[in-house]
Amino acid sequence: MNTFTIAAALLCVAGAAVAEPTIEWIPSGFLITDLSYDGTVGAGNQVNDGSYETFRWDAETGAVRLGRGTVAAIGVGGGSPDISHDGAFISASILSSDNSSTLGIWSSLDGWHEAFPTGASGGILVDQTYASAWGLSGNGLHLTGYYYFGAPARATPCTWSVAGGINQLIYTPGKNSRVNASNFDGTIVGGWEDRGGPWYPVVWRDGVRLDLTAPDSMGTVECINTDGTIVVGTSMDTAVATRVPTIWRWNGASYDIQRLNYLPGTQPGLGQSRFSSVSDDGQIAVGTNIYTQNPGGNVAGIIWTPETGIVKDTDYLASLGLSSQIPANFLIRDCSAVSPDGSTIAFLGLYTDHFEYQAFLVHLNPPPACPGDANGDFLVDGADLSVLLSQFGQSVIPGSGGDLNGDGSVDGADLSVLLSNFGGGGCI
Repeated sequence: MNTFTIAAALLCVAGAAVAEPTIEWIPSGFLITDLSYDGTVGAGNQVNDGSYETFRWDAETGAVRLGRGTVAAIGVGGGSPDISHDGAFISASILSSDNSSTLGIWSSLDGWHEAFPTGASGGILVDQTYASAWGLSGNGLHLTGYYYFGAPARATPCTWSVAGGINQLIYTPGKNSRVNASNFDGTIVGGWEDRGGPWYPVVWRDGVRLDLTAPDSMGTVECINTDGTIVVGTSMDTAVATRVPTIWRWNGASYDIQRLNYLPGTQPGLGQSRFSSVSDDGQIAVGTNIYTQNPGGNVAGIIWTPETGIVKDTDYLASLGLSSQIPANFLIRDCSAVSPDGSTIAFLGLYTDHFEYQAFLVHLNPPPACPGDANGDFLVDGADLSVLLSQFGQSVIPGSGGDLNGDGSVDGADLSVLLSNFGGGGCI
């Protein structure tokens, strides 16, 4: 698929307007690993100085280090910083009160909270680590990852919340397991369990464990959308003996699997490709393609839509007319996150002459403003009224569904917005 064809297809994606996208560079070394719902706030690690300290970024304050990094203090690192939909909470592995690595959750109100204190829930110290954080629910109240437990100690899958503390999930005794991702309210989470070596993808729905692939298909779950109906990660395509980007969609009783292709030039059996993030509507997924098994080998970011299929990072940027804004000595290596609303994608790369890492965001223009449009069809009619009435009196994700004024609740103020624009003949 050539650049012109990609651009034409992208213009048709779910009504998305991408004719005038923009690039926003993040300060050097601050690599974004997760984005808030609308892509205006990010979290990640500072890598250029070797500290891997967690940070929070927004356009107003810039990249702000949050402290309690483990690498500089004890030489141990792990986990992945994640951020809530509203940007107010961040999860990460942090330095514990006894100078070990443990689960932490940061709040914009009072900073870090040590979620897994020393000795909690029978936890065991292994390689200066009690527990490691790998995911956060959209509402910021449920942290996911693993903690060391048992004899001999194994990485044991868990969630954590202020209300319930550590919650050990169903796992196979003697095996290692980890929870990488959560839906909005923490009721559906996913990750992997090993088989004495290879990992395979697992989802837990309300505590009930679902193995997503056959025993011969290794892989992982990396991201889950708000309501838990879309799961992405990687799984083994046995026809080519290679792990490929994978989407699982909930059909009401189980998850249907869709395997995608790796990029041309990837060595079957040695390379691999995966999704790390997906938009709420499942129309954009992003991740990484590893061309070969060799350490330090060639890698690239990938972007997928139903219309374009898997697209390489540079081809995608060319289709948006953004290639000229990427320095010639800058090599993109990952597309680490897409905001749940699909408006923003985080790219990570490396300067090939001075070997510094940097991230940038691509902001895709949102659809035309359409006050009162609750279902996203660019009309204000009875269908929107039905959505609003079904959510009336509820708290929802700010700006989603019937929350037409963006205050996080569906009430009379939203009904006024809808009625004042009812039957306007469309917004396009």
